[in-house]
Amino acid sequence: MHRLIRNSHLLLGLFSVFFLLTYAVSAVQMAHGIPTASETHDASVTAPPGLEPRALANWLMDHRGYEGELGEVKPTPNGSRFRISRAGGNVLVTYDRASGQATLHETSLGFLGMLNRLHHFHGLQHETWAGAAWGWELFLVSLALILMGLSGIYLWFKIYKERAAGTILLAANLVISLVLLWSLRA
Repeated sequence: MHRLIRNSHLLLGLFSVFFLLTYAVSAVQMAHGIPTASETHDASVTAPPGLEPRALANWLMDHRGYEGELGEVKPTPNGSRFRISRAGGNVLVTYDRASGQATLHETSLGFLGMLNRLHHFHGLQHETWAGAAWGWELFLVSLALILMGLSGIYLWFKIYKERAAGTILLAANLVISLVLLWSLRA
């Protein structure tokens, strides 16, 4: 049983390392304000007049090849404004309902920008298969981290010579976590 738990602990850690590194790099980028490279392109397109935002987004995805999720929908005096977002960038669309004229402001993010966007993805329901896959993968990594914690505590109890170091690390982690929680509350 001990060997199975030890090997499971190791495999769960190996399974989770890529996703933890993704979050670590993007957290450092956000915390230290490291700029992200991006490119922007503006374009105009004539779409069918009178479309609602979702219908226009679907039309743009079919005719212009955009991918992503519809968001930030806001009515304007003449039509609507919305975003089609994906991890690698987004398209801001301003649409005149009467004429069918759409102004597109496309932003493509660099590697750090993409990691930043992935850091903010949440939930399991996404309009794209890649977003849904990322959400499910993070769900599995979250479960893996919980199991790693439980198996780590079990292994800590089983390996007597590491109990002192483990107790110090657990106590320090608890104190730091409680101090941070308290300071964020205020």
